[in-house]
Amino acid sequence: MKRKMLSRLMAASMAAVMTVGMTGCGGSGSNSSDAPADQQGGGSEQTGATEQAGSTETAAAEQTTAAAEETGTPEVRIDPNTGEPFDLGGMEIIIADWWSPDEPADPTTDFQQAQRDYQDWLQETYNFTMVQKNYAGWGWEEGSIGEAFVQAATSGSDENIIFTLTNSAATAADVSQGLMYDISKLDGDVIDLSEEKWTKNGEIYSWGVGDSIYCFYTGPSEPRGGLYFNKDVLRDAGIDPESIYDMQADGTWTWDAWVDIMDKVQRDTDNDGQDDIYGCVQNNGGMVYQCVRSNGGALVSKNKDGLYELTADSDAVKEGLHFAIDTVTNKYYLDYSNEDGSNWEDYKNLFMSGKAAFMYDDAYCAYEGGWLTGQNPVEVNGVTLDQKLDFGFVMFPKGPKASDYVTNKSNNPLCLPASYSDEKARLLMFAYDVWTDDVPGYEGYYSLLDNLYGGMADTRSVDETIDMMTTRGVDDLHAIVPNFDPNTNFLYSMGVGADVDALIEQNLPAWQTAVDEFNASLE
Repeated sequence: MKRKMLSRLMAASMAAVMTVGMTGCGGSGSNSSDAPADQQGGGSEQTGATEQAGSTETAAAEQTTAAAEETGTPEVRIDPNTGEPFDLGGMEIIIADWWSPDEPADPTTDFQQAQRDYQDWLQETYNFTMVQKNYAGWGWEEGSIGEAFVQAATSGSDENIIFTLTNSAATAADVSQGLMYDISKLDGDVIDLSEEKWTKNGEIYSWGVGDSIYCFYTGPSEPRGGLYFNKDVLRDAGIDPESIYDMQADGTWTWDAWVDIMDKVQRDTDNDGQDDIYGCVQNNGGMVYQCVRSNGGALVSKNKDGLYELTADSDAVKEGLHFAIDTVTNKYYLDYSNEDGSNWEDYKNLFMSGKAAFMYDDAYCAYEGGWLTGQNPVEVNGVTLDQKLDFGFVMFPKGPKASDYVTNKSNNPLCLPASYSDEKARLLMFAYDVWTDDVPGYEGYYSLLDNLYGGMADTRSVDETIDMMTTRGVDDLHAIVPNFDPNTNFLYSMGVGADVDALIEQNLPAWQTAVDEFNASLE
């Protein structure tokens, strides 16, 4: 049996479709004829018939819109090629990724139920089915989704697949090799790439070459890296945890403010000459590069001509790296890497056990069921992380060369294989466009909110920090340059006592070569 909302939506859409059909039918006073057009008279009459058909289609579309607005249901979209509602002919569409279940989970919230009802309405109205599922493994090796995409792009595919790929150099290589369909060809037809849902995350610009657009992502960027803080540790040092949110709100949450708090927190509590509480702990490479981002720096930038430039030796980058090493890492970082039996994940244990006030990590750690929430016991290096922690989450503090707070943007871009025909691409992008529209009654609703509130008990983390993160992500353009390695001989070497300037200098030649080769491949 149809659910109530689906029945209401279907009834309204059928009424709208009937209106369109009746408007297109000739009445008793019409000049319609079964005779071929070339037997009905000359050019002026044909022109008049064309104009009449155009006005009829316009009127039909206007009546469809009016019917939708009157009932509060979605507008039934008209295919400009036919003048009738879009009909996808029973297409079975897959949004392929490497993490989703084959079948969607049952709704558990009002939003999820409304979304399911809306998706059912879309599939009934436009005659298609769509499912997002785990299609292949992560990455680009044998059996991966990257391999499946290349096969579809080079050999063709009978399936109707929208591929989700990694934000990586391998994806950029596929762009440069012409394996992706240019969706800009469909702009103004079935999609409007000027709409906010396409532009707000910046993904269509990140994967554009000239006027062409090869990858896309709709809606807000997923929140990523920020600073977690242990409220109990701060209170023990006489610091009000709420003051950090207040500084974030009024724009005074800076590197200096962060250092001031770490200076007060870090102390020897048992008078043995060794600090017992530290300023911060983290998976070090992530924090180090966030210091670069938070100062407006980037290893690779894009110029006004759309080409890539090596900017690793800029003042903003150098200042960010020196702050990360000379100040944070050398003075306030709880270094556990040299301890016997240490594990790279030990920073999680140390933060949850109150050994450090701050930890840099991604927002997903505190999604409902995430390791930081204590909701699902997780074992790290023999220690079970199941304790409840009173924590907060803020944007990373801004450096002196930054105008505002930023986080890293790391969306998984979607694309179509270049082997798809224009008509197949057209129908797939229409389906994806309506599928990602706002759910009726939840306009502007952020679908991650239920998940976030379920994990972050501190609502200021969601209402203030997450709200910023979804629109302040910056691209790590070096990640999409083939053969550009920022890790092995660079970020992974940025530990206690590292020589920042020497590490930059020794990597510049190889990085410049990678950027030059990438630019050449795009021309």
